Amino acid sequence: MSEGKWPAQKVRQTFFDFFEQRGHSIVPSGSVVPHNDPTLLFTNAGMNQFKPIFLGTVGKTDPMFSLKRAADSQKVIRAGGKHNDLDDVGKDSYHHTFFEMLGNWSFGDYFKKEAIAMSWELLTKVYGLDPRRLYVTYFEGNPSLNLEPDLEAKELWKAVGVPEDQILPGDMKDNFWEMGDQGPCGPCSEVHYDKVGGGRNAAHIVNKDEPMVVEIWNIVFMQYDRQKDRSLKPLPAKHIDTGMGYERLVSALQDTESNYATDCFTPIFNQIQTVTGVRPYTDKYGKDDADGIDTAYRVVADHIRTLSFAISDGAVPNNDGRGYVIRRILRRGVRYARKYLNAEIGSFFSKILPALVDHMGTQFPELVKKRQDIEEILDEEEEAFARTLDRGEAQFEKYAAEAAKKNVTKLDGGVVWRLYDTFGFPVDLTKLMAEERGLDIDEAEVNAAKEKAREASKAVKGSADTFSKLNVHQIAELEQQLNVARTNDDAKFSKGDSKAKVQLVFDGKTFHRSTKDLPPATAIGILLDSTNFYAESGGQVADTGRVVIDDVVEFKVMDVQNFGGYILHSGYVEYGVLSAGDEVICEYDELRRSPIRNNHTGTHVLNHALREVLGEDINQKGSLVDSEKLRFDFSHKTQVKLDELQKIEDSSNAYIRRGSKVYAKDVDLDLAREIEGVRAVFGETYPNPVRVVSIGMDIDTMLKDPKKEEWRQYSVEFCGGTHVDHTGLIKDLVIVEESGIAKGIRRIIAYTGEAAHQVQREAVEFSKQLDALDALPFGPEKEAQLKAVSVALSQLVISTLTKDKLNQRFQKISTAVVNEQKKRQKAEAKTALDTVLKHFEKNEDSKWFVGRLPIGGNAKALAEVFKHFQGKEKEKSVYLFGGNEAEGTVVHGVFVGSHLSSQGVTAEQWAGSVSGVVGGRSGGKEPLRQGQGTNPERIDDGVEVAVKWLEEKLKL
Repeated sequence: MSEGKWPAQKVRQTFFDFFEQRGHSIVPSGSVVPHNDPTLLFTNAGMNQFKPIFLGTVGKTDPMFSLKRAADSQKVIRAGGKHNDLDDVGKDSYHHTFFEMLGNWSFGDYFKKEAIAMSWELLTKVYGLDPRRLYVTYFEGNPSLNLEPDLEAKELWKAVGVPEDQILPGDMKDNFWEMGDQGPCGPCSEVHYDKVGGGRNAAHIVNKDEPMVVEIWNIVFMQYDRQKDRSLKPLPAKHIDTGMGYERLVSALQDTESNYATDCFTPIFNQIQTVTGVRPYTDKYGKDDADGIDTAYRVVADHIRTLSFAISDGAVPNNDGRGYVIRRILRRGVRYARKYLNAEIGSFFSKILPALVDHMGTQFPELVKKRQDIEEILDEEEEAFARTLDRGEAQFEKYAAEAAKKNVTKLDGGVVWRLYDTFGFPVDLTKLMAEERGLDIDEAEVNAAKEKAREASKAVKGSADTFSKLNVHQIAELEQQLNVARTNDDAKFSKGDSKAKVQLVFDGKTFHRSTKDLPPATAIGILLDSTNFYAESGGQVADTGRVVIDDVVEFKVMDVQNFGGYILHSGYVEYGVLSAGDEVICEYDELRRSPIRNNHTGTHVLNHALREVLGEDINQKGSLVDSEKLRFDFSHKTQVKLDELQKIEDSSNAYIRRGSKVYAKDVDLDLAREIEGVRAVFGETYPNPVRVVSIGMDIDTMLKDPKKEEWRQYSVEFCGGTHVDHTGLIKDLVIVEESGIAKGIRRIIAYTGEAAHQVQREAVEFSKQLDALDALPFGPEKEAQLKAVSVALSQLVISTLTKDKLNQRFQKISTAVVNEQKKRQKAEAKTALDTVLKHFEKNEDSKWFVGRLPIGGNAKALAEVFKHFQGKEKEKSVYLFGGNEAEGTVVHGVFVGSHLSSQGVTAEQWAGSVSGVVGGRSGGKEPLRQGQGTNPERIDDGVEVAVKWLEEKLKL
């Protein structure tokens, strides 16, 4: 691994220096998570953040509006959608799911000649790469799309000194760059580097997936916009968009055969070795990597980069879209780390993270800022997967052995889906494991199994609100006739799975010893002797999850309720038969329970803050704690003021950030009531002993001196819910609503954890919209944007405090726009009237005027003119037009004076002739008619028609 003259950091800085000296602004990387672009899972190219410039839609007040030349190092993830390199990572020397894209840009400034000259100069003169090892391509054309060969680019490459036999034509796939199915695109020239060199001519293996001849730079001549119908429309201006693979360039400059054999990765490899104790990385591939350890090094190093940058920019692992991509990547990496590096799973990736932060944190400070969040999310996800990893791998081995025994080379699709559904193995991870065993996977079979499971789930979800309940007679039957013991649910406060024994199955009317004779996809309940599932109570929603015997039976738990100590798990059997006496594994959904824990502890913190800010008379009147939010109802005579909400939120977050430990203990009820400041719900009946939850102070210490005034500084409540280990895990508490629900009762809704961070991000994005709106010049565009922003603001679910500030800003902008509108309308009304009066002054005998006025689409200005003639010059008639094509508006209207009306002219008929031309309709009562048209480009035609119609009517 040779850094030599070109360590990675120097390579990047040299790129910046080169283009800065040539008039380019060095801009920071855009987010790798395109929050405002629904067409992309991740930023997959350097040009994404400049898309508005290419499309000509960038606002005049946007900081990018004045950019003519720019350069950057863009964070890129290619692990989903059109650009997906996930399957190649680890297997070859040059693919990554995360990489840096060095780019230089021209926005309507220089074009092909300058871009080609600068790229060749940088590569050969500044970096000193051997010109004989560089090959360039150009677009060969596509007659079916009426695209000519880009011979101009070919000649320009020859002009800078590239030999003709190193200039090669390329097709649409390689030499026509498109960001996606729609958007900016154009022909491109690629630069490829031959890592072998030695005087050979490698032209015949360019773009042939030869690992020793790799593309390092792509120079796109951005000149088209791909439409929905796949047609190409010329962009408003021609641009240059280049992207150079940073890691590939470093490899070329350090003269290594592999990107991974450079100092882009060695700091991470060193950390992996330190954490796992595995042998050093040796950069071997395929069969040469006999023990698979080098491949695992590459996968883990690549994946920690992708995971960390995605999470730092706001992508949270989940089961949908980009969140699912992140979860898949983590689980894929975890499996490699465990299988080949003998890593201990649960906090493996977070132990690798420090090396990444140290190595890349200077260039990308968001890694430093979000380090703790990244660690916590990685650990939470890893821990959740660790719970089923062993069992899932064992099950896979069983399936693989059965396939070998049957001498088949395909893994059944239903089996693949089961590995995901039961054990959390993403399909691509199972596919990877299958490939290691020489097995194929039929995607169609997997999708069929997925759809079958989805339909079964959907059928039962429809009855979720009416899941069976145990009535008093059935409870008595369980206790007195069937001798079934009440469920032991002590494990609900523990993390991880638990074992249990099936007692009975309940179909809503009758108890059964088996599901054998019950119809499939039937909503049923099961009773276990013990459970780790949380049954709905105290405002906290029930857990969901599954009860399983691996590869024998799986019961999907969709609701859990406690009936007199008998805990009923409601749901449906996914496959197999469940019978009384079966030993099962209980798995609640940890990734769902985690935010519930955040919200429940957050509720206690909020309750404490309310008492501190609003006083001792605050009493809880109800609550709801689910995976999305917390809702807290409390007694208070008046609306909570904004400054009070600010204090409540600040107090809550100060408590959270102290990282206070959460204590829980069952205490004698009378003794527990003695603790100073303890909170309980008035009128609630509590068991004895009662569970006491304290945040920040050990309960035994409190019980030694329960009346100590100091205990009021802590949240102490009677509570049977699940909680975080320490408040730091909650991260943030954001109040999104405060309202009254009854006389003397108020309600607060708040978000915690990642949900709180998401609403904070949305507030920041909306604030940018307000900045752009405020900076727009007064006119129709600003007025249209004002309406759109108003609707968006009303629908925005963010911090109540932040929303109030945004509302104030919006109202200020709105008031300014209204004032300007009034000012403009007044000025335009004067201009309109002056224009018409001047006509009659010059033409004293004229009894009518038809014309286009020098005003915008200002219906009020027309009305002011009509008002004048209705009052002072009733014998005269006017047909007026306003608006223009730029605004996209047209207004028109007519007043028929006594002179023309006496000759049979009506406003309705006259306006009707014009509406057919300018579009829309007109309305009003004789002798007045006004309308708004839809064809502003035909205003002059409307004027002409109005004149002709009148002339024909009067037979002039």
